[in-house]
Amino acid sequence: MNYIIVSDIFGLTPALTKLSDAIMAKTVIIEPYDGKSQPYDTEQHYYDKFIKNSSHDNYAAKVKNVFDELDSPTVCIAFSAGASAAWRAQLLTGNLHLKKLIGFYPSQIRNNLDVNATIPCEFIFPQNEPHFNVDDIINSLALKVGVKCSKTTFLHGFMNQYSVNFNTTAFDEYIHYINSAKAC
Repeated sequence: MNYIIVSDIFGLTPALTKLSDAIMAKTVIIEPYDGKSQPYDTEQHYYDKFIKNSSHDNYAAKVKNVFDELDSPTVCIAFSAGASAAWRAQLLTGNLHLKKLIGFYPSQIRNNLDVNATIPCEFIFPQNEPHFNVDDIINSLALKVGVKCSKTTFLHGFMNQYSVNFNTTAFDEYIHYINSAKAC
């Protein structure tokens, strides 16, 4: 199985490369900044940069284009804005090589609850979000065929070493999960 990693707003960072290396399979990274490695900076800096240089619509289109070109069985692992982009893109691609989407803390998914799953989709939510009720979104998504949701005790960004909410225990736990047969 191959993997596509769709980054959050931080893009291509040493932390994302470390995450990619921890996945014991062939991985391809999609990120919003055209392959340019990003220096460490604040989340606010990257949010502003993402909105200025990409936007949620453009990121979803970029992810869809990569999905359209898949030529072997692939699982998508996506984070935050990337998870929301992948959610939208999986509906539009139709490529049968895309086998599953695992999305971590997809906060913008709350704006795309009209989308349905065309592949198995699993979303891993943080304990809470400042801008919406996580339980309400989980309950809405749980009504959709092919969607599985879980809620962790961790906070948004727990898989990203650049995030103030990074959690080593969570990182190790979910890398193990991704590398296990359960994730496929």
